[in-house]
Amino acid sequence: MPGFASAIDLRPAAPGLWAGEADQDYSHPGGQFGGWTAAALLKAVTLEEGERGPPLSMTVMFTDAVGAGPLEIETRLLRAGSRLQFWRSEVSQRGKLCAHAQVTFGERRPAPGFTDAKPLFPLPPPSDPAMISFVPPTRVGEMIDARTPPRAPEFQGPDAPASTACWVRHKQAFSVDHALLAMFADYAPGRPMIKFGRFMRSSTVTMNIYFHASEAELAAVGDGWLMSDVECRRCDGGYFDHVLKLWSPQGALLLTSEQVSAYRDGA
Repeated sequence: MPGFASAIDLRPAAPGLWAGEADQDYSHPGGQFGGWTAAALLKAVTLEEGERGPPLSMTVMFTDAVGAGPLEIETRLLRAGSRLQFWRSEVSQRGKLCAHAQVTFGERRPAPGFTDAKPLFPLPPPSDPAMISFVPPTRVGEMIDARTPPRAPEFQGPDAPASTACWVRHKQAFSVDHALLAMFADYAPGRPMIKFGRFMRSSTVTMNIYFHASEAELAAVGDGWLMSDVECRRCDGGYFDHVLKLWSPQGALLLTSEQVSAYRDGA
């Protein structure tokens, strides 16, 4: 299967300008899913002419909701060096800036490496009968297959940490690419809802993404499952942060992400 980037339809409208439409399969009651918006901002830059390495990092700021209908993404090269490129990407709708991103690309080279990060806790395989299918009641929820284990006693109750882990994949079996990693970087239930055990609406304000996956590691995953684990450091005053990690079934750390989200109690 092709990668997820192939499902994001962007057409050249002018130099540095791409036209498209918000895909309503990736929407929710508050507008367009932020993960889809991040993936579209990334794809627009990769469509620009010229050679560049894979994405290394991406910082997205969501300044307004993306609604149904046409949109435009403007891209601009900020600086290009021998190994690194720095780009800005902005999505607008009806003259309104909705989100913007700083994207860094870099040529990777052979060098000693290590991974100190560990999964939060081990997960049974997604095929395990004990795993529970989790489908948020939204359009974007219908596009994603998510399997989570029953919450252990130590993760229940008001004093338990608002940490979760699950397996995720796209139901249309897209091969995992950087666009799909960017989308899954924003796919996590709101931490207040996990902590307090009731519905609390939340929306991403800013998100930092760090891409670690090599091409060989992405090829090894193919269109398979990714393990996603999420932990919150603090939730207060209507905002919370969380750290998210995406792992391959082979145990490779593919992506880390940090975000700040706004929340409110009730519908």
